[in-house]
Formats: sequence, C-alpha cells, structure tokens
Amino acid sequence: MRSTGRPLQVHYAWTVAVICGLSVLCGLGLGRFAFGMMLPSISQDLGLNYSQAGMLGFGNLTGYLISVPLVPYFLAKIGTRITVTLSLLVMALSMLAMAVTHSFFWLTAFYFVAGLSSGAVVLPSMSVMAKWFAPSHRGLSSGIVMAGPGFGIILSGYAVPRLIPFDTIAAWQVGWLIFGALTAVVSLVAFVFIRNTPGDSGMRPFGRAATRAGVASLPLARSAKFKLLAHLGVIFSIYGATYMLYVTFIVTTMVDSYGMTEAQAGVLWSWFGFLSIFSGLLFGALSDRIGRRAGMVVAFGVLSLSFGLVGLGTSGFGLYLSVILFGISAWSIPVIMSASAGDYFGAAGAAGALAVLTLFFSAGQAVGPVIAGVLAEMLGNFSLSYTVSAAASVLAIGMILVIRPPIVID
Repeated sequence: MRSTGRPLQVHYAWTVAVICGLSVLCGLGLGRFAFGMMLPSISQDLGLNYSQAGMLGFGNLTGYLISVPLVPYFLAKIGTRITVTLSLLVMALSMLAMAVTHSFFWLTAFYFVAGLSSGAVVLPSMSVMAKWFAPSHRGLSSGIVMAGPGFGIILSGYAVPRLIPFDTIAAWQVGWLIFGALTAVVSLVAFVFIRNTPGDSGMRPFGRAATRAGVASLPLARSAKFKLLAHLGVIFSIYGATYMLYVTFIVTTMVDSYGMTEAQAGVLWSWFGFLSIFSGLLFGALSDRIGRRAGMVVAFGVLSLSFGLVGLGTSGFGLYLSVILFGISAWSIPVIMSASAGDYFGAAGAAGALAVLTLFFSAGQAVGPVIAGVLAEMLGNFSLSYTVSAAASVLAIGMILVIRPPIVID
C-alpha cells in the first residue's frame, strides 16, 4: 500500500471534547467534589457546626440549580465558548475569594457563586457535544467530557491531605488558592480552543447520522416532547436520588457496618474516583453501539446490582464488588442522557432539554439522602435504603423499555 505522505488529521471535534472535559474537571471535580475533602479542616479552623457545614454545601447546590435554567438563554446570546470561559473565570475568582476569608457568611456567599458558575460550565460543556458530533459518536464524546470529574476527585484526593499552612494562610485556603489558579488557567484554555459550532471553523460534525429503517425523520409534536422530557426526567431523578444516596453514605456504611477504619474506607473510595474516569467513556461508547435505551438499561442493571450487594449482603467481597460496579457505572446515566438530549431534541434544542433534565436530576439528588437518613434513623443502618435504591433502579429499567427510539435526525 502506498503512503499518501499526508499526516493523519484528527477532527477538531475531539479537541473541543477534551477541553470541555478539562472545564468540567474544574466545574465539578474541583468546584464541588474537592469541597468534601476540605470541609473537615474548614470546619475545624472556623469552628463550624454540622448545620453550618451543611449550609455551605446547600448554598453551592442552590447556586447550581439557579444557573441551570438560565444557561440556555446565555448560550443563545453569547454561545458556548464565552459562557464557559466567563463561568470558569468567575469560579476561579470565587475560589480565590474563599481562600482569603474567615467569615462564614462570605464563605457561603462565595461558594454559592461557585455553584452558579459550576452549572454554567457543566451544562454548556455537555450540550455542545450535540453540535460537534453526529449521533454515532455523541455518547463517546459525552463520556470524554464526564471523565473530567473523575480526574478532579483523584486530584483533590491526592492534593488536599498533603496541603500545609503557609504563614497566616490555613491549609484549606492554600487548596482554594491552587484550585482557583488552575481554574483561571483552564478558562484561558477554553477561550482559545472551544468553538461554538463546527461551522465556526468551516467543518461538519464528526460521525454519521443514525436513522431508523422504515421510520420517517419527522420532528416530535410539542405535546410529545413534553411527555418524553418528563418521562426521561423521572428516570434521571431516580438516578440522582440513588447516586447521591450512595456517594453520601457508603463511606459511613464501610466504617459502621463493615468495621473498616476511615483510612481503609478512604483507600477503597479512591478506587471509585479512578474507575469513574472510564465509566462515561465505557457507557457512552456502548450507547453509541447498542442505542441509548439499551445503554441505560445495562447501566441501571449494573447500578441496581451495586446497590443490592450492600443492601442485602454483609460480606467484604460484596462491598468491594459494589464499589467497583458503582465506579464503572457512576457517570453512565448523565452521559447517555446528554447524548439522548441531542438525539431526541436535536442539536439546537439539546441545551434546553438538558437543562430541564438536570433539574429533575438535582431534585432527585436533594430527596435521596433525606429519605435514606430517615430510614437509617428508624432501622439503625442504611441497608433498607440501598435495597430500595436497587428496586428503584429496576423500576427505571421498566420505564426505559417503553421509550421509543429517537426519530429526530439533525
């Protein structure tokens, strides 16, 4: 075979996906997940009680929820590139501000701003994949973006315990200084490399459009779109509730129910961060190959087994297997939902649809731990909560099976 002498060119869509993944690393990995690592030292240094510590996290989530429905408006006005860049810059400034305050009020206010920025980073980074990639590769590209939080978990898990005070600056403040500076650099990288659409660079989306044999490419009626969005939203809320329950209480379960030390539990939990890097890639690519519905069925099946192993079992092997299964499926549903938003509602409507779906997801996140906490108070452990999560995942599978495959073709 004769060589053409031309170097192999990689489509620019992959560059956009990687940079969006880097942006989400800061938006979620550092902006949210690193907070849990630093909270003990923050509480000790500022003398916070449990209620105040909870208010910090609630403020961040509130900011996130407020920003999500506003993002489609800003995307229509200034596009993904500027939205992500400015949001990362605001997040960086809020982190730097958190590093120089000792006031609980201002710390809460700045972390609320970080939550606002987080939503304005994550949603555009995910939804723009529908513009840069055809349906054949939307799952994989969304998986690349959602690999970012996994790297953020590993980075914060490695760096935070090794932080040391500097002069009058506490160790946790050093952490926010580092993360703020890193986020500022990434905001510059996002401005340089992200493009709103392939047309901005004279290109077409990467991949091929998928069609269903014998089915006309007709847009969904408005009423059908609302019903489909609500149906997908309920499924996403089930994932949000069960996912948040697991990440909130599994370490506590390791210590209280399985007799592990906090150090042992921390090592096991670090494996979750590592495995979650690949979860979006795995299930995103799988959904590209076997379809969004089948991909979600497999994902919920794995999640159900993970929950059931700790809900019904007592063996250490079952616990380890549960964490492994949860890790490899952690970001599966958000990735497939992001790809589904583009498939069902088109590239132009993906951001708006994903915003609504994210609100359902966030509602589930808020409700899940509360219900689990009530059940645990009644029974003395979280076994029933995990069992209910397993059953809810099976219910989600039933809801997925009645959804028709997408027929909207860009």
